[in-house]
Parts: sequence; structure tokens; C-alpha cells
Amino acid sequence: MKFKNIIIMSAIIYLFTIFNVAFASETNVSTMMEFYSSSHNKYTNNPYGYEIILPNNLKLNEDIVSVKSRFESDDLVVEILYDNFYNTLDSTTTYNSYGNKGIERNEEFQITDEYNHNFNGIYGHIVLYERRKLKNEESDRNYYATISFSRTSKEVVTIFMKSSQPLYIEYIMQNFKFIEKSGQLKSDVVFEPVKKNFDKKTQEFYDKYFANNEKVDFGIFEPTFPTYAYRLQQLEGIFDYNFPVVLLYNTFSLPYKTDYMNKAKELGKVVEYTLYTTDIVDGKEKDITLDIIEGKYDEYLEQLAQSFNAHDFPVLFRLNNEMNGAWVLYSSYLVGKDTDLYIECWRYIYDKFQDYGVDNLIFVWNPNELSFPNFAYNNYLSYYPGNKYVDIVGLTAYNTGNYYYGEKWRSFSEAYDHFYFDYAARFKHPMMITEYSSSSTGGNKTEWFKDMFNTINKYDRIKLAVLWNGQDYDTSKPNKTVSRNYRLDLDESVIQVIKEGLQKYK
Repeated sequence: MKFKNIIIMSAIIYLFTIFNVAFASETNVSTMMEFYSSSHNKYTNNPYGYEIILPNNLKLNEDIVSVKSRFESDDLVVEILYDNFYNTLDSTTTYNSYGNKGIERNEEFQITDEYNHNFNGIYGHIVLYERRKLKNEESDRNYYATISFSRTSKEVVTIFMKSSQPLYIEYIMQNFKFIEKSGQLKSDVVFEPVKKNFDKKTQEFYDKYFANNEKVDFGIFEPTFPTYAYRLQQLEGIFDYNFPVVLLYNTFSLPYKTDYMNKAKELGKVVEYTLYTTDIVDGKEKDITLDIIEGKYDEYLEQLAQSFNAHDFPVLFRLNNEMNGAWVLYSSYLVGKDTDLYIECWRYIYDKFQDYGVDNLIFVWNPNELSFPNFAYNNYLSYYPGNKYVDIVGLTAYNTGNYYYGEKWRSFSEAYDHFYFDYAARFKHPMMITEYSSSSTGGNKTEWFKDMFNTINKYDRIKLAVLWNGQDYDTSKPNKTVSRNYRLDLDESVIQVIKEGLQKYK
């Protein structure tokens, strides 16, 4: 009898807990988790208009519920994503076709099946795929499924699953249905940085240019630096401005550029060290996210950590920027639609540097201004590695001009308003523009820069902006043809307006 009473009390406590969770959710927000059976719960999202039945051992995360609701256990992840393509060129048809092209382009992933299935009267488009299991990850979730449900030709809800075992979809998701939309979605969490134990020089740099900076300072990318360091010095003379930050790029196919870094330090320049997780394998550039997580590049990371320690000078460490753009090999579009792998790789590198005592790196997390493709699974927020791992939030938007079809001339405000204020509401981190400039094609470049210097101070969270003094080329032409001329030093009127603008911020 005593045992029976314990069972009854446990059941009452469980149902009371479920009721409280459901009641709190229903009164304060418009999503709700409630008891469905001994093994499953029902999750309701009223603003996006769906209900789903999922195993009750999955822990719910709604940190970025505007993008996705995430359910997780050690062996299984289920994410529910909503896409609305109204007022865009996309549709559920292009979503289902184009969305899988990236998987097909990555030899690390294999699509094993694709079909339509009837879930109690609603057809879902299912794609099953997998990759190798990582050797050092016992519960590596390497079996994938996406199930997309079209509400209309312009609306789709996608169930993304990944598991350490082959997926039994019908058990995991016992039911799914659309319901009438109602209410407003709860707010996403606001992310904020964790205080770091930087070395003295790095802390001083961080305090001067970020924590205590009440104005904007400017850095620069000069493609010949530091091989021809005099060119940077010429630019500083032309503009009468000392650029405290210079931008350099590197990949895992190249060693740490000791001479470059030493030259920058000699000139008192902090390097914005941009590193891509790519390598040349069998003569071809390849994303190495999985290999890094698996430990195959530990020796490279150890040497890199030792080099940063020996550098003994602040570094703005920008890892895998523009990750939400399909043009980079480490984008989830090309890596199994799985942003967890990007995050795991970022954290792996961060932790390795911590193990080797690196304390002069300021980690800069830098999405592209727009996501390509603009699908929920590729939303920039899904790539956020966590508060511990990000010191600065980077922004990137160029005025590309109108050389290519579909591009248009944009003012500085038109380029930055649409996402700066979104970032400012979501992050408490200091911000920087990691690289930017204006093309010469499609408008008045001189007036663009004049407007930029008059406008940039309205973005009060931006503390550093790195000008890009280079050119893009049209690779479709037989001869070398400049498509986007971002050079700052070719036109006298542009030079003069940049010089005048920089003086305001000295």
C-alpha cells in the first residue's frame, strides 16, 4: 500500500508539474508543452500554427524560438523551423529542391532516401541522409532526417532530426498537424559576453577600443600588407590617420604567418586574424570541420596556439566569418544543414587555445548581413557558439554597386540599418564592422563616403570599423576585369572625403 501511495503521489506531482509548465506557457507566451502519453509530450506553437508529439525525454530550448524550437537528449536532436516566403522569390518547391543541393555537394554526406509520407492526412517531404561517425564522439549524432510540411505554397514547417542511431521517424514524431495561428511569439533571449582573463596588453586594447570607447576607430585592409608595408604607411600619410588594426586572412592549408604578424606588431598594428577551416586535400579546397572536431588538426592548432603566445600582442581572432553564406565551404548549407557542427568546431578551437594558455585572442563572431539561402536552418542566430566563446559581434555589409544582375547601389544606412538594430537588440557585446567599403559602379562613391562618416556614429555600439582597400574580379571574363572597385586611393575626391571624415574621429 505504501508503494502504491508513492506511485500515486509521483503521478500527481508529475501532472502538477506538466500543468504548471503548460499554464505558465499559455499565460506568458504562446507556446506550450503538455503531457500526451507515458512516453510523449505535445508541443504547441500557436503563432506558427502547429502541434507536434515528441518523446518526453527531450529537453526543450526556446532561446531563439523565433527561428526554431529545439528538443534534445544525449542521442537525439529535433528542431522545428518555420519559413515564410511571402514577398520573396522562394516557395516551398524551391525550398525542397534547392535546399538539398548543398548536401549533395559535400562528399562527407550521403542522401540515403527521399520520399513523401502521409502523416495523418498531411504529406511531409522526407530526406534521409548520414555521414561518418566521428571517432572521438561516442554519441555522435550522424543520422539525419528533414521532414518538410507545406502549409501553403509560401509557408513550410520543417522537422530536422539527427540521432546517434538510425532514425525511426514514426516513433520519434508520433503526430504532426497544422492548427489555426494565434497570439504573438515570445521574445528570444538576449546574449551577453562573459568577462575574460586577457593578458595585460590585450585587456588594455579591449578597454581602449571597445569597453571604454565613446567614438569609432578605423582599421584597414591593404592587400599588399605587410609584404609591402610602405603602402600602408603611404595610405596613413595620405589620410593623415593611424590605423590601429589591419586585416589578414589565412586557412589551415597555410602556416601561421610569422613574418606578417611580426611586421604588424613592429608597426604597432593589431591584426584582425581571419581563419577559415579549409584545407587543400588532393589538390582541392575542402571544408575540414569534421576533421578538426575529430582531432586530426590538433598539431596545427597546437602550433598556432604557440605562435599566438609568442606573438605576445593583442589579436582580433575572426573565425569562419560569413558562415550563413552558401559561398563559404563551412556554411551549414554545405555541411548537412547542421549548424551544431559549426558551433562544435568553434568551441573545439577555442578550448584548445585555452588548454595552451592563449590569453591574447579577442574572439570575433561575424555572420553575413543576409543569409543565403534565406532559410530558417541557415539563420545567423543558429550559428552562435555561446556567450563564453564570443567577445565581439562583427558586422559585414558592402555597397557592392550594381555591376552584377540583381545588385543595387545602397547608402551606408541602407546597408546597415536592417541588421544592426536587430543585432543591437539581441546582443550586449561590443560590435565592430570587420570589413566594408563602397564599389565605384552605380553611384557617387565620394558622396557615399561622406554620408558614411556622417552616419556611422548613429550606430553607437560599433566601436571599430575596418575599411577594405581592394578589388573584386569578374571571373567569367577571359581577361582580368574588375567587377567591384573598392579601392580607397584611386580617386582624388574619394581620398579627400575619407581624409576629412577620419579627422572627425581622431
